[in-house]
Amino acid sequence: MNNMEQKNLLELFGGCGGLGYGFHNNNFNIVCCNELEKQIGETYKYNYPKSNVIIGDITKNEIKKQIYETFSEKKCHLIIGGPPCVAYSLSGKRDSRDPRGQLFKDYIETVTYLQPEICIMENVKGILNMLHDKDELNKEEQIQANKHYELEKIKIDLENKNKHKTITEDEKKELSKIKKEIKISEINMSNIRIKVSEKIKNTFDKIGYNVEYKLLNSANYGVPQLRERVIFIAIRKDIKVDITYPTETHCKNGSESKKKWVSVKDAIDDLKNKEQDQNLSHIFTKHSTEFIEKIKNTQCGKSVNPKYSESNFKCIPDLPSNTVKENHGAVFVHYEKNRSMTPRELARLQSFPDTFIFKGTKASILKQLGNAVPCLLSEALAKNIVDIYNKI
Repeated sequence: MNNMEQKNLLELFGGCGGLGYGFHNNNFNIVCCNELEKQIGETYKYNYPKSNVIIGDITKNEIKKQIYETFSEKKCHLIIGGPPCVAYSLSGKRDSRDPRGQLFKDYIETVTYLQPEICIMENVKGILNMLHDKDELNKEEQIQANKHYELEKIKIDLENKNKHKTITEDEKKELSKIKKEIKISEINMSNIRIKVSEKIKNTFDKIGYNVEYKLLNSANYGVPQLRERVIFIAIRKDIKVDITYPTETHCKNGSESKKKWVSVKDAIDDLKNKEQDQNLSHIFTKHSTEFIEKIKNTQCGKSVNPKYSESNFKCIPDLPSNTVKENHGAVFVHYEKNRSMTPRELARLQSFPDTFIFKGTKASILKQLGNAVPCLLSEALAKNIVDIYNKI
């Protein structure tokens, strides 16, 4: 039973509002949200009209000031958000000095200022083994780190040339040499770097929060998608309550206590013969005759383009989908219809209800969906936080 009084919430890196969805539905007042991109912020504003959506770069002091002023006359009980995960993604370059991998520091700075009771931070699975420099390196360690990252930068540039077949024979030899040097350098870097997940945990500890983190699979909470996300839960140390995580409600084959995973077909089959509907974001992609033939000749569980494992992937209808990603428009292919999935079908895989309206261009909507937290995972997290509050 929910005995919790309404709590004031700040969402950072809000995106279109997937993470906020469950909290909005469970008696949390989303007082303020910060989002970098205007088009994406318009989706948040439309679906959460009572929230103050601040558009801008959180690394800028003027944006932080606007956020803090929103809470000048009311307490911030909870901060949620997922700092952009590009630098940690297993499918990305995993550059530990990518500024987008440092944004958790701005999250922490905001927590330090507002002192909420509870924090939720979400990120990709890759954060569990991504390494960052330890704080306060000495001069010798700094030189070693700079040398190592310069080697990594050269390697990335040469690998890009190799990928695009513009690499020379001399550069191929150089790439081989660089890779060997990096392997040797990695040994020396082992005492300089720390796992990002542990660094975040240590940072929360330093500012007065107990924190745990856990890898959650969205499919285990009723989402028709095998989307794994690391969830940090931090509770201020003066609040004496255990950190808990939501109980799983679904599993692969079902059981006495859990339902069977929701499949792609379960989620979107009723849309397959529906006409295009701009208001619903059920927007079709125009394909060439050649591409349609490729779709016809592609088995479910394979990509239309054999060079890639994820882009234009033809979903298996009786299982949850793989992780929904933007993929620059090369989204999942329908299991039955010879076309790419529409934004609304992808939204269903992210467990957004049809009443959730997306604003912006189709490209922007696809980006919003690829970065969103599934609504049903958010629901599970929000209900879990309500349970924690009821124990305080």
